[in-house]
Formats: sequence, structure tokens, C-alpha cells
Amino acid sequence: MEIERKESQKTILKATGVFGFSQVLKILVGLVGSKFVALFLGITGVGIIGLLQNMMSIITAVTGFGISISGVRMVSLSHSKNDIEEFSRTVVVLKRAAIVTGFFGFLVTFVLANNLSIWTFGSEAYANWFYVLSFNLIFSSLAVHKMVLLQGTRSIKKIAFSSVVYSVVLTLITIPIYYLFRLDGIVAVLLLSAILNYLVNWFFSRKIKVIPVQVSIKETISRGKEMIQLGFLLSVNVIFGQITAYLLKLHFNFQHVSEPILGLYVAASTILITYVGLIFNAMCTDFYPRLTIVQKDNAKVKDLVNDQIEVGLLLITPLILVFYLLAPFVIRILYSRDFIAVVLILKLALLAIIIKAIMWPLAFIILAKGEKKLYFIQELLSDTMNIGFTILFYNYLGLVGIGLALLLNYILYGLYVYYIVKKKFEFNFRKNTFIIICKSIILGVVASIVVFWIDYPNACWILIILCFYSFYLSYIEFDKRIDIKSYLANFRSKF
Repeated sequence: MEIERKESQKTILKATGVFGFSQVLKILVGLVGSKFVALFLGITGVGIIGLLQNMMSIITAVTGFGISISGVRMVSLSHSKNDIEEFSRTVVVLKRAAIVTGFFGFLVTFVLANNLSIWTFGSEAYANWFYVLSFNLIFSSLAVHKMVLLQGTRSIKKIAFSSVVYSVVLTLITIPIYYLFRLDGIVAVLLLSAILNYLVNWFFSRKIKVIPVQVSIKETISRGKEMIQLGFLLSVNVIFGQITAYLLKLHFNFQHVSEPILGLYVAASTILITYVGLIFNAMCTDFYPRLTIVQKDNAKVKDLVNDQIEVGLLLITPLILVFYLLAPFVIRILYSRDFIAVVLILKLALLAIIIKAIMWPLAFIILAKGEKKLYFIQELLSDTMNIGFTILFYNYLGLVGIGLALLLNYILYGLYVYYIVKKKFEFNFRKNTFIIICKSIILGVVASIVVFWIDYPNACWILIILCFYSFYLSYIEFDKRIDIKSYLANFRSKF
């Protein structure tokens, strides 16, 4: 059992390492792009991009029927059977579903362009933007189809490399367009990003082995029934999530205050999701397909989830403390001095990410087991708390309240999900996992208290000590699992 556990954690570390390394490269490239976006478009432009992306995400969720998630489940299950014909049939069904949902999304966006302009900007003046962006839905759906294949077959290296290639090329395209056209270049960049995403995903998925199979329309509907049923509820969850984010951005967009809150909110969300959230990207890419394969065995599910929580916390906690230490500097590098108020959001929002590393793998249990109603309820609960807490605490506490809302949301959501998986699937934390959870939370709480009560740069000295201690703890724990010296020696030998 101990050997299996170590192998499981090595697999998680390998996948996280490969994907995490690519994410670091992607972030470094993105630094250049985000810096120029901030300089050329300012806080207002960053806010507009956030609104448009949110609206397109809502339409994608409404018309995509959740196949980006349910498709991964079906592909990973069929791929695990080592039956090439069965796998090929699943791929055909998935491809047809992607084409249909893509054109459906195109029609919805094109027909509702005037309304979308009014809902987003309060005027029909921007309807042409949505006419153009309607083509995004076609390419985005096709790109999702290719990415689902990569995720379902656990092609981690291809996913990692494709994300870097996409980021580099997109940055090279984005900078000159924003330099020449400023705000008028936003729609062009969004459209080109969807096209580029499809082309990159197609290139890296083209060698996944499938054989020619005949699948009738009747059989397509029949075989796609599970995907549609699970995907429909998942799409409802995603829709609620995107609408929640959209309503919050609209709320901040119409705040009549001295500083444009929307741009600051979008910048904070980008930092938390893109830069700090690279561990969760790796988790979603590799952990979910692996969990789906063993979802019928509660004992294996328990071990895999505990392994993921341990590895996730050991990686994310030092990263969070580094962000606490370097937050003002990082914000200036990523954006500009105008965005420095984002630090107020991060004071509690960064601590929330540590909580997320604990509760996110738990939420995947319900998803992997195909418990549609339970998953729907838990996500609806989270979305409701998100919008309610954010508006409430922002009105009373300002930017700090946004971070508090995120923290409280994750705590309550995590407690609810833990209650469900413990009661229904006999899940509980291992002793060592619980100890790592306690240490990580304590480190995060202390760092948050420090930045609240001590101003930068005086807080840096305490934060440096916390960072070193966190790295030391992670080193000790990882050394127990993979023998770091031997691992590094093997790595060096390859070069």
C-alpha cells in the first residue's frame, strides 16, 4: 500500500511538474503580453476585455452543454478499456457534438448581438463586436473537442507544450494589434485567440490513434445520451458560475467611485486564476481523468484524493507565501503602478487559494462519480455565496471585502463538500494529510495577519522567514516521497 501511495504521488508530481513548468513558461510569456495590454489599454481596457470574455463564456456554457467536462469523463473511460474501436466511436460522437454546439453558439450570438451589446454596455453601439465574436463559438467548440481528446488520453506533455506555443504566438499577435488599434483591437484579438487555440489543439491532437468507424445518427444520439445528461447539468453549473462573475463585473463597472473597480477586480481574478492557479490547471488536466477511472472504488478514490491534496498543498503554500512577499512588485511588473490597489484584494484572497487546494479535489469526487444533482447543488451554493458575499463585503469593506468574500465562500463550500463526500462516499483525511492541511493553513493565516498589520516593506522580513520555512517543510515532505537527491541526479543524467 505504501509503495502504491508513493507511486501515485510520483505520478501526480510528474504531471504537475510537466504541466506546471509549461505554465511557468506560459506565465513568463504572458507577463510581456499583460504588461503591454495594461500600458496600451489601461484599467478601463482590462475591464472591457474581462466583460467581453465573461459574456462569451456564458454563451459557450449555455450552448456547449458541458461537453468540455463530461467529454473528458467519457473519453478517459473508453480510453482506459484499451478498445480502439470503442474509443474511436466515442471520438466520433464527441466531434459531432462539438460541431453542432459550435454552430448553435454562433447562431445564438449572431441573433442576440444587439441585446448582448445592451446587456453588457447599455447601448446597441457595440452590436458589431458581437457579430464578429459569434465566430468565436465555432472555433472555441472545435478547440474544446481537441483538448478533451488530449485530456481524456492524459497526453500531459502535449497539453503542456501546446499551452506554451499558444501563449507565445498569441502574445506576438496581441502586442502589435493593441499598439496600433488600442481599444478597437480588442475584438480582433479575441477572435484570433479562438482561431489560434483551435489550430494549436488540432496540431497536438492529430496523432492520437483512432480508426475509421461508422456511427449512425441514431447511434450518435444513443451513445451521446450520457454525455448530454451529465453535460447538461454541468453546463447549468457553468452558466451560473459565469453569470455570477458577469453580474459582479457589471456591478463593479457601474460603481461611481474615484477608481475603476472593474479593472482592479479583473486584474485580481487574473492573478488568482492564471498565475497562482497553475497547480489547479495541472490538477484538472491529469487528476480528474485518473479519478474517473477509479471512481467505483471508494478506497482508491480516498487515497488518490488525499495524495492530490498533499501534493497540491506542498506546492501551492510556498507559492502563496512568495506572492504575499512580492505582491506589490508583481503587480507593478504584470500591470502598472495604477493597479497597486489590487494588493488589498489579495490580502485575504491568497489565503483563500490554500483553502481551495484542500476542497477542490473533494469536489472532483462528486463529479467523477457522475452524481449530477449533488454536483449541481454544490456549485449553485458556491455561486450564490460568491455573488452575495462579494457585493455585501465590498459595500462595507471596499477592496478588502472582495478577498474576504472569496475566503468565506471557499471555507463554507469546502465544509459542505467534505460533509457530502464523507457521508456518501466514506471519505476522510489521512493523518499525514490532516497534518499538512493544518501546517499550510497556519502559514497562510500568519502571512495574511502580517500584511494586514505591518506595511510593506517592513512586512517583508517576516514573510521571508515564512517562505523559507514553507519551502523547508515542502522539501522534507517531498523527500519522503520521491528522494529528491536521486530524482535530481536522474534528471541531470538526461542532460
